[in-house]
Amino acid sequence: MTDSKPRQGFVFNIRTAKGQGLVETAILLPVLLIVLSGLLEFGFLLNEYMTLQDAVRNAARYASDSDYESRDLVVNCANTKDFYRQTACLVNRELSREAPFVGLNLANGRDDVIISVFSVDGPSGRITARFPADVGEAGWSMAEDFTGTRNQSSGFSTAEMQSKLRGFAPNTGYVLVELYYSYEQKLKLPWITAFVPDPILLRPYAVMPNSSAEPTPTPEP
Repeated sequence: MTDSKPRQGFVFNIRTAKGQGLVETAILLPVLLIVLSGLLEFGFLLNEYMTLQDAVRNAARYASDSDYESRDLVVNCANTKDFYRQTACLVNRELSREAPFVGLNLANGRDDVIISVFSVDGPSGRITARFPADVGEAGWSMAEDFTGTRNQSSGFSTAEMQSKLRGFAPNTGYVLVELYYSYEQKLKLPWITAFVPDPILLRPYAVMPNSSAEPTPTPEP
């Protein structure tokens, strides 16, 4: 007859394997949770960055058909005809339509919309002017315009923009819209904030042609 009772050593091996599996799970579970929470936080950040990029691109596209010389002193989004202010207000309006809501906080010392316009001499491919001329390399600041305090300056010098131009073309103009946005971490988990700053400063930007900034040809004598 065959003994149906399991041997003692076999039972011991099963219990040992189960105990080993529990120990391995206990060790790996925190690591898996850290990885998954990091991916989730990165997903939130990427979603907001794409929202910001769309808003900047749409505002730059609007500005490409506008006259950069249009200026006024009406410091609000409803009635202003100012080229720079209208463009910045459009960035904020585009963001307000998104879900979940993404909004700029110009009072936090970090968020800002910076706008610059460039005139390019086609035959030489050289930038001949940067506007507004009174702020130079810093660019026009929405925070400075609305609160009196500039939060950011342009991340692109005129020389850097010059280096991005290629080839020879007719006279042209460009508008550069830069958005600085403080992304507040959603989960705020200590194992993420210990290595990644909170908030994270994001800077999407867009460049579009602007015909109003084309250099005026020098009349021949």
